[in-house]
Amino acid sequence: MTATIFTIVSGKGGAGTSTAAINLGAALAGFAKKTILIDADIGMPTIGLMLGLETSKGTIHEVLAGKVELNEAIYDGPNNMHILPGSISLQGFVNANTEILDDIVESVKEKYEYIIIDSATGINKNSLLAISLADEIIQLINPDIASLAGAMKIKAISDNMGKQFRGILLNRTGVTQNEISSERIETALGLKVLATLPEEKNVKNSLAFKAPIITKYPASQVSVNFNRLGAEIAGIKAPVEELSHEKPEKKKKARKFSLAKNKK
Repeated sequence: MTATIFTIVSGKGGAGTSTAAINLGAALAGFAKKTILIDADIGMPTIGLMLGLETSKGTIHEVLAGKVELNEAIYDGPNNMHILPGSISLQGFVNANTEILDDIVESVKEKYEYIIIDSATGINKNSLLAISLADEIIQLINPDIASLAGAMKIKAISDNMGKQFRGILLNRTGVTQNEISSERIETALGLKVLATLPEEKNVKNSLAFKAPIITKYPASQVSVNFNRLGAEIAGIKAPVEELSHEKPEKKKKARKFSLAKNKK
């Protein structure tokens, strides 16, 4: 088993890459696919905050600093997805050696079917590193000109790096009547829109509960669309409506996941 690595990218901050990474990862894990979500936004990590792991002592930053072992920074998450969160401390950012991020990804490739990488937004050292690790890139954009312009830059740079794109997630649609159409976005980028994710209040509501929308509000349109995309990526042919994910549960305390065998 060797993982397929998807990096979620955006040329513009606030587009929703972390939300997309969390929900796509949870969707794949919900279809019984071994999945790990890695927060590679070393400067502004949010995965831990969004999933209730903000006080975790072991994070990717401590691993990058050589202070903890990798298995001490991986946690169980929604739908049995595993999570490698980042640290919100300034010291963690200062001490992180991002040059070994590829070693971290390489060390878990044989243990999972899918690795979802949440990238830093824009064009910078960290986002380029996350892009370089990808087997396939998923470009997340909002239907506005600023987001499209950023996406075009990311696409050009990724093409120069020889990277393959899976397609586009068109996020936060239905807000205004002057949105850029999916057809225009597909033409501008030369990529297929994989899913259209309408603006929904339950996306923010799920964040308040520190849970993916697909587990907190499984009947929402955003949840259905994420599950459809997850099923497509996983090669599941049955209609998503016939495939059940876990129902919303009360929040449980996260527990660490160990790569090592249990000692007697």
